[in-house]
Amino acid sequence: MNGSSTTLLEIGYIDIMNGQHNWRDLHKAVISENDERMRNDLGHRSITSEYFLSGVQAIAQTGQILACDASGSRVGAWPFVAQNMILVSGLNKIVPTLQDALKRIWDYAYPLEDARARKVYGTPSLIGKCVILAKEGRPGRTTLILIDEVLGY
Repeated sequence: MNGSSTTLLEIGYIDIMNGQHNWRDLHKAVISENDERMRNDLGHRSITSEYFLSGVQAIAQTGQILACDASGSRVGAWPFVAQNMILVSGLNKIVPTLQDALKRIWDYAYPLEDARARKVYGTPSLIGKCVILAKEGRPGRTTLILIDEVLGY
């Protein structure tokens, strides 16, 4: 499963998932379901996937990794339920402190996501759920991939 992410789009991951592969694409199953009750059920089950890929909105040099979204569909897997988390970020998301990371989300990432949502979905976005990953209790569960590029927002 993957959370919607401009970063994942920019690195070509979404193109790979739209092509030929032998992985079960839970994200595609969720977004292609027309029945709202079934889509919600698939969404709940998808966050327990073996692998969950996601972008991030901010990384504090003090050690925290942050992500927010409107409904929790992207950040729901972060705290506990996904067996393996793979987080991908450009270096542009690194800031000095947790306070700077929160400011980056509200003042930079959110306005860009709101503009994207209005264009793509015809509705505004919102910051409904936020996760701060400060320490991983299960060794090896979370992998952060830092790419020396400006990616996402």
